[in-house]
Amino acid sequence: MSWGRRITIGFGWAAVVVGLFGVYLHVSSSTVKLLILLASFAPYLMLGGVLGFVVLAIARHWVGVAVGGLVIGASVATQLPGYLPNGTPGAGPAMTVMQTNILFGGGDAGVVVDEVRRNGVDLLTVSELTDDALTRLDAAGVGSELPHRYVAPGPGGSGTGMWSRYPLDEHKRYDGFALAQLSARMLMPDGQAVTVFALHPVPPYPVTEQWVSEMRRVEQILADVSSGPAIVGADMNSTTDHSLFRDVLSTRFENAAGQVGAGIVPTFPAEKWYPAIIGIDHILLAGARAESVRTVEIPHADHLAIIADLRLD
Repeated sequence: MSWGRRITIGFGWAAVVVGLFGVYLHVSSSTVKLLILLASFAPYLMLGGVLGFVVLAIARHWVGVAVGGLVIGASVATQLPGYLPNGTPGAGPAMTVMQTNILFGGGDAGVVVDEVRRNGVDLLTVSELTDDALTRLDAAGVGSELPHRYVAPGPGGSGTGMWSRYPLDEHKRYDGFALAQLSARMLMPDGQAVTVFALHPVPPYPVTEQWVSEMRRVEQILADVSSGPAIVGADMNSTTDHSLFRDVLSTRFENAAGQVGAGIVPTFPAEKWYPAIIGIDHILLAGARAESVRTVEIPHADHLAIIADLRLD
């Protein structure tokens, strides 16, 4: 065997191993910080299986081709469900929901309100809401579009808020979190009540243990919503390749992007020379069905805002 062929086969096997590692990251429930961070990029690592399969096929290394094919199959099994629309459309009132993280309050408040107006948003949830950002949102006219609100502004990234076209009551802020986690009851014109959440668990870095604890707490909070329609707007600091986020989706709640088959909806990081890579902002629904999901850019924010059009069941 020539050295050139050996190097080609070695490269092919290395690529297959990278793909297999991506599959492992998806299925793993490890709480090791590095593995949790790498899991955000699992779908991209899985592409190594495709590259390895092609390289080994060119080299006519059939054992490697077979293994590469198995890795591709496992990768497809983890990712394909997110690209397949599921369920039937809702038949109830239509709504539009928008979630945005405005980077320590620095996101352009005027653009946020413009997007609310342009998209006919009925419920807006905001992460990293500061007192100054609240003032700027008010000045930009958010109250004229969405007159009802429940807000808990704070320094840095600690604040959270929600604005609604419809009345909000039964306000609740959840204790034991580093950042503000809010819920309320939204009263629709037909008298139907919808439980709404604005959530923002901490990221897995630098304190991974706190992220694990908060994700499990979020799962329990949502599991307690046993009936009725409910909507979550959240910077979850996790992707569908994190097992703890999939545990959240083991409750009544479904990911709006998954309902419409949008797959990965990257929202972070924004305002780079390259596109957003990972999807950590989510709209979750129980007793409702998404009809479309899209993102919009908010200047001076490091996340894209995510918007979902939906119908209550």
